[in-house]
Amino acid sequence: MLFSACANANDQSLGPSVQGCRGDFDFTVKFEQLFFSITPSAIFIIASLWRTALLVRKPTIVGAPLLRLTKLGALAAYASLELSSLLSVALRSIDANDVDVASCLLRLVAALCMIVLSYLDHGKSPRPSIFLGAYLSLTLLFDIAQARTYWLASSTRPEVAFTAIFTASLAMKVVILVLEAQRKAKWVTWDSKDHSPEETSGIYSLGVYFWLNRLFLDGYHKILEISDLYPLDKNMAADHLFRRFTWHMNNAKLKGRKLDLIKILGRSLVVPLVLPIPARLALIGFNFCQPLFINSLVTKLSEPESFFTPNLRNGFIGASVAIYTSIAISSALYWYFQERMLYMSRGCLVSAIYTKTTQARMSGEDENASLTLMSVDVERIMQGFRTLHEFWANFIEVALASWLLYELLGAAFVAPIVIVLICVGGVSFTMRFMGQGQRLWMAAVQKRVGLTSSVIANMKNIKISGLTQPIARFVEKLRVDELQAGSGFRKLLLISATFAYVPLLLSPAVTLGVARQNLDAATIYTSVSYLLLMGVPLNNIFQSLPLLSAAVTCLRRIQKFLESETQEDFRIWSTKLRSDQEKLSIDQLSGLPAVSIKNGGFGWENEKMVLNDINVEIPRGTLTMVVGPIASGKSSLCKALLGEIPYSQGTITMTTQLPRVGYCDQTPFLSNGSIKDNIVGYSPFDAERYADIIDATMLNVDFETLPQADKTNVGSNGITLSGGQKQRVSLARCLYLQSDLLILDDVFSGLDADTEDQVFQRVFGETGILKRRQATVILCTHSVRHLPAAGHVVALGSAGTVVEQGTFNDLLANKSYIHSLGVKSSSTSRVTSEKIESDDSSNSLQPDLLRRISTTLPPVQEADNKSRIEGDKATYLVYFKSMGTVLATSLFVCGASFGFFYNYPTIWLKYWSDDTAAAHSFGYYAGIYAVLQCCSLISLLALGTLLYITVINRSGLVLHHDALRTLVHAPLRFFTATDQGIITNLFSQDLNLIDNELPNALLNTIYTVFVAIGQAAVIASSSPYLAISYPFLICILYGIQKFYLRTSRQLRLLDLEAKSPLYTHFLDTTKGIVTLRAFGFTEEDRVKNAYLLDTSQRPAYLLTMIQQWLSLVLNFVVAIIGVLITTLAVRLRSNSGFTGASLVTLMGFGEMLSGIVTSYTLLETSLGAISRLKAFDKTAKTEDKDAEDILPSEEWPQRGEIVLKGVSASYGTKEPTKIPNLALKNVQLQIRPGEKVAICGRTGSGKSSLVALLLKLLDPLDDTPDSVYIDNTSLRRLNRSLLRQRIIAIPQDVVFLPDGSTFQENLDPFNVSVAADAEAVLEAVGLWAFVRDRGGLDAGMTTSTLSQGQRQLFSLARAVLRRRVRARSLGLGGGGSEGGVLLLDEVSSSVDRETEKTMQEVIRSEFREYTVVAVSHRLDMVMDYDRVVIMEKGEIVEVGNPAELVKEPGTRFGELWSLGGK
Repeated sequence: MLFSACANANDQSLGPSVQGCRGDFDFTVKFEQLFFSITPSAIFIIASLWRTALLVRKPTIVGAPLLRLTKLGALAAYASLELSSLLSVALRSIDANDVDVASCLLRLVAALCMIVLSYLDHGKSPRPSIFLGAYLSLTLLFDIAQARTYWLASSTRPEVAFTAIFTASLAMKVVILVLEAQRKAKWVTWDSKDHSPEETSGIYSLGVYFWLNRLFLDGYHKILEISDLYPLDKNMAADHLFRRFTWHMNNAKLKGRKLDLIKILGRSLVVPLVLPIPARLALIGFNFCQPLFINSLVTKLSEPESFFTPNLRNGFIGASVAIYTSIAISSALYWYFQERMLYMSRGCLVSAIYTKTTQARMSGEDENASLTLMSVDVERIMQGFRTLHEFWANFIEVALASWLLYELLGAAFVAPIVIVLICVGGVSFTMRFMGQGQRLWMAAVQKRVGLTSSVIANMKNIKISGLTQPIARFVEKLRVDELQAGSGFRKLLLISATFAYVPLLLSPAVTLGVARQNLDAATIYTSVSYLLLMGVPLNNIFQSLPLLSAAVTCLRRIQKFLESETQEDFRIWSTKLRSDQEKLSIDQLSGLPAVSIKNGGFGWENEKMVLNDINVEIPRGTLTMVVGPIASGKSSLCKALLGEIPYSQGTITMTTQLPRVGYCDQTPFLSNGSIKDNIVGYSPFDAERYADIIDATMLNVDFETLPQADKTNVGSNGITLSGGQKQRVSLARCLYLQSDLLILDDVFSGLDADTEDQVFQRVFGETGILKRRQATVILCTHSVRHLPAAGHVVALGSAGTVVEQGTFNDLLANKSYIHSLGVKSSSTSRVTSEKIESDDSSNSLQPDLLRRISTTLPPVQEADNKSRIEGDKATYLVYFKSMGTVLATSLFVCGASFGFFYNYPTIWLKYWSDDTAAAHSFGYYAGIYAVLQCCSLISLLALGTLLYITVINRSGLVLHHDALRTLVHAPLRFFTATDQGIITNLFSQDLNLIDNELPNALLNTIYTVFVAIGQAAVIASSSPYLAISYPFLICILYGIQKFYLRTSRQLRLLDLEAKSPLYTHFLDTTKGIVTLRAFGFTEEDRVKNAYLLDTSQRPAYLLTMIQQWLSLVLNFVVAIIGVLITTLAVRLRSNSGFTGASLVTLMGFGEMLSGIVTSYTLLETSLGAISRLKAFDKTAKTEDKDAEDILPSEEWPQRGEIVLKGVSASYGTKEPTKIPNLALKNVQLQIRPGEKVAICGRTGSGKSSLVALLLKLLDPLDDTPDSVYIDNTSLRRLNRSLLRQRIIAIPQDVVFLPDGSTFQENLDPFNVSVAADAEAVLEAVGLWAFVRDRGGLDAGMTTSTLSQGQRQLFSLARAVLRRRVRARSLGLGGGGSEGGVLLLDEVSSSVDRETEKTMQEVIRSEFREYTVVAVSHRLDMVMDYDRVVIMEKGEIVEVGNPAELVKEPGTRFGELWSLGGK
C-alpha cells in the first residue's frame, strides 16, 4: 500500500525501518503487512482448523447463552469491518497492491474462523479460549503499530477512511478480547469444589498466575492443610494420564530397546510437550532484542544531543517496556506449560510403576525396588526433563549469538567457538562415565532405603534379638557406600559444570583479545552481550547434559522394571473355558474337585523344583489339611495354588464359582489402618457378616482390651497387635471375603490351645462358619491334632512329594507318615457345646460394643504452627554444625570472591573503552581482564568442590548417623504410634533432599546473593539517581519473599507429608501383593494409589506454580529497573560506557534476583528435611534414661535369677490425663537361677509383653519403677542396649540381614566367631546340609528360600552361637554351664513335631544351666519345663509344675492340656 504522503519513501520495501517519511521512526508498510498481518493470520487459520476438529468431538459443558450471543455479535461486527477493509482495497479506492489484498483477505478469513472457534470454545471448554486470547493479544499489538503508521501516512480522504475502518476494527478487537477473557466458572456444569480455578482460567490469568491469589492469601493468614489446596486439574489426574500411557505402551510394546519408554512417554504427552515451544521461541526473540537495543542506545548516547530527537527518546523508553515486559510474560507462560508437562510425566511413571508392582511375579529380588523407582528415580527424571526444551532452545540461541558476533567482530567470533568445541570434548568424555556412575549411585540408594525400610518394619524383633548395633553398623556402611557412589557421580558433575562455565567466563577475554581492534563502548558492550547470550545457553547445555543423562538412566531403570517378568497365572479355570451358555451348574460343579493338580512340579528357581510329581484332587466343600515336616513345600504349594510360584510343570485346574480366593499368609499381612478396615478391605460392608466373623475368630474378646476396639490402628506390619491377634485379623479378613475357596497357611502357629480350639470349631467345625457356607478350604498346618476333622488329608515329604493322601481314617490305617504322628480319632477338639454356647453370648454384646467403639480417633499431634509459617532458623545451625565451622566459613569466602571477580570485569571494560588516548597498551587491559575472569572461574570451582564433595559427604554422614541413632534408640511405643511410611520418608525423601536439593540450594543462594550484590553496584554506576531506588526495591523484594515464603514453606511441608501415605501404600502393596492378588483387590488398590498420587501431586505442583509466580514478579521488577535505566539515560544523557555496563549486567540481573528468592526459598524448604529430622528426634525421644548408669559386664547375668514385684506396664501414652491401657497388671513372679519357665495364655494375654518387659522394650509404670530385678540388679538402672546383648533372646519373627548377605554374616552379625563355630551350630540344629548345598557359609543368602520353620531353626542356631562364644570368652565349659538368661518367644510355632523335639533337645543341652523363659503355645514343649505361668488379660492367674497341674482338676493349664487333645 502506497500512501500519497510517503510516495517518495521506501514503504514498498521490507525495510524494516522507513526512510524519508514519518520522522524515519517507523516500520515500512510492506514489512508490517507481511509480518504483522499476513503471517499471524495464516498461522491462526491453519491452527484454528486443528483446534476446531478437537473441539467438535467434546461434549458441551458450559451454558451462558447471553454471553455467547454477545461474543458472536461482536465477532460478526468485526468480520463486517474486515470485509469493508477488503472491499476498499479490492476496489482500488486507494493505491493498493496484491500484498495489501492478501493481507485484508486473510484477516477476513481469520475473523470467520474466530466466529466458529469462539462458538465451539464457549460451550465445550471450561476456560476462556487460550488460543483466541493469544492470537488477539499478539495481533492487537501489531494492529496498534499499523494503526499508528496508517494515521501518520494518511492524507487523502480514501486513505483516512481506510484508516478509520482499520481503527474501528482495532477497537472491536479490544471488545472481543475483553469478552473472550471472561471466566465461565459459574456456568460450567460441574461441582466447582472438585475442580481447580486453574481449569477455568484464561491465558491472562495463567500468564500472570492470578489463579493462585486465593492460595497465597490462605497461606499467609492460616496453617494450610491438604483440604485447603486446589484440586488437581483433571487433565493431570493419574487415572486420565495412565489410560493414555497404557494405550500407547500396549501399542508400542517395550522390546528392550533403550529409548522405548521415552518414546511411549512422548507419545502419551505429545500436546503438553508441544505447548511450551511457542512461548520458548518468543522468549528467544525477546532475549535477542536486548543486545540490539543496547547497541542502538549506546551508539545514540555516543552521538551529539541534536541527533537524539524526542521521538527517539520515547521510542527507546517504549522499546524497553515492550522488551522486558515481553520477556517476563513469555517466560511465565513457557515455564507454566513446562512444569505441567513434568508433573504429567510423574503421574504417568508412578502409576506405571505401581501397576507393574501389582503384576510382577514373585522373586528373590529387592521387593523395595519400586519404592526407590517411584521416589528417587522419578525425582531425578523430573529434574533432568526440566531442561528438555532448554536444550534445543539453547542451541538456537548459541547459533544466533555466533552469527551476530560474526557480523560485529568478523573472524574473531571463531575464538569462542574453539573454546566451546574444547569444552564439548571435555563434557562428552565426562558423559561416557555418567550413566554408570548414576546407576551405581541409584543402586546404592535403593539398597540402603530397602534395608532401612525393613529395619523400621522389624524394629521390635531387632531389639529383642539384641541386633540393633550390628544392623545399625550395616546400615551405616550402606550409607557410606551410597555417599561414595554419589561422590563419584558428583565429581563428574563438577567437571562438567566447570566446562560449562568456561565459555561464559573465559570467552569474552579470549574473543576481545583475538579481535585486537579499536573497541568503542558500543562495540565492547554489544560484543559482551552477544557473548553473554552465547555463554549462558552453553552453560545451560553443559549443565543440563548430565541431568538429562541421569534422567535417561533412571528411565532405563524404570523401563527394565516395567519389562521384568509379569506374574503369569498358569492355573486353568474351567468356568472360564466355557461360553455363557455352557457354564457349569451348581450340581455339575459339585461332582468335580474344587482343585485338581496333575503331574505338578513347582519351584522358585528354574530347573530346581521344590515340589515334584504332585497329583492331588481337592474335594469340593470340605476341609483339606496339608501336613509335613519343615521345608517339605507346604507354603510353596499354597503359592502354586494361587498361581504365584514362578516355575511350574503340569496343570492346576480350578472349578470354583467365585474368582476370588481367600488367602492367609504364614506371615500375616496387615496394612496400616484400623482392624475393621483390614478385615473389610474393599468389600462392601455387611454388619451381620462382620459380627459373625468377629465372633468366629474370637476377636470380640480382644476388642474389650484394645483401646478403641475394632477402630484400633494396627500400626505398620500390625506392630500394635500380638502374633495371635495378627493371625486372627488376617483370618477374619479371609472369612469376610465373598469366596468359596480359602487357602490358609499355618494360621494357628501364634495361637494358644484354648483360642486355637475355639477358633477351629467356630470356623472349621461341624457347625462352623465355613461348613455352613460349604466352602472349600485348604489348610497347611503343623497343628496335626485337628487332622480328624479334615475331610481330606495330604501329607508332603521332605523331598517335596506327596507321601500319602486320603481321608484321615484311611491314612491312619496305612501306618505311614500320618500314623507316625500319633494322632488318634479322639484327638480332635473336646470343646463342649456348652462351652461354645457360653462363649457365643459375647455375640449379644456386639451391638453395644460397636456403639462403644464409635469414638473419635486419637488426636493428631499439632504441628508447630509458627515454624510451619515462619520456618525454623535453628536448622541453619544444625546444618552448618554438621559440616563444621571452618568449612561453612570457607563457602562464604569463596562466594564473596566469585561475586567480585564475576562483576568487576564489566567495570574494567568501561575503563578500557574510555582509554581513547591509549595510556596503556592493549595487552595491559586484555591481560587484567583475562586474569579477573580466570579468578572468577577458580573461586567458583572452589565453591563447588567444597559443597559437592566435602559438605555433602560430611553432613550427609553426620545427619544420617544422628537420625539412625534416634531410630534404633526410639522406644517401642513410637513405632506402634507412627506410620512406617512417615519414618521411611525421612530416610528416603528427606535424606535425598539433604544430599541433593539442599546443597544445590545453598550453592545457588551463595552464588546469586554475591553476584547480585555486585550486579546492583554495576547497574547503579550508569546513574547515581538509580541507586536512590534501591532501598525501595529492597523493601519490595523483602515484602515479596515474606509474602511468598509463608505459603511456599507450608506447601513444601505438605508436599513431603502427602508423599508419606503414598510410600506406605507402595510398601504395603509389595509386602502383601500375594494376598491382594488372591483377593482380587489389585484394581481397587490401583485406584487408591491413583488417589494418593493425585493428593501428593497437589502441593508439589502448586509449589512449583508459586515459584513461577515469584519469577514473574521478579522479572517485572527487572523490567522496572530496565525502564528506569533507559529513561535516565535518554533524559540525563548518561555516560555511554556505564549505561552499556548497566544494561549488559541487567541481562543477567533478573535471573539473579529470581535466583536469590527461589534458591533461598528452596534452601528454606529443603532445610525442612533437617527440621523434620529434628522433630523426629524430639518426637521419638530416646528409650535410654539418665538413671541407667549400670553397664553390665560380659559375664552378667551369671546366675539368671529374675524377680518381678507387682509390676504393671503399658504400651500407651505417658500423658497424665489419659488412663493407660495396661499390658501387664501387678505381676508377681520369682524365677530361680537355672529354672526353666514356660509362659502360656490366650493370644493378647500379655505373654510377649512380659518378654518385652525383661528386655526393657516395655517400661513399668511410674508407680512401679523398681519392680524388676535380674541377679539382684534393678532393671531400671541397667543400660538397655547392653542388657539386650547380655540376655540371649529369640523373637517370634526372625530377623535377617538384607538379601545378598552371607550365611556367616547372618549367623554372626557381631563377627565374633570363626567358620568352624558357625558350621558346628548349624550342624546342631540340622541346617548344615541345607547351607552346604547352597554354597556354604560365604554364599549369599536369600531369605525367601528358607521356609518359616527353617528360619526359626536359623534363629536358634544364632542364639546357640552367641552362647558358645560367650562361654569361650569367659573361659567356661560348654553346655551352658556359665549360666545366663534365655528368652524364647514362640520359637517353635512354625515347625513340625520332629523339629520341635530337635529344638527342645538343643535348648536342653546347650542352655543347661541357663534360666529359660519361654512363651509357647506348644504344650508338649511346655511339659519339659520346671514351671508354667498362665496369663490372662495381663495378669498371672496360675503358676505351677506343668506335670502336676495336668493331674489337678480345675486348673487352667489342665484345661488347656485337655483342649489340646492330650
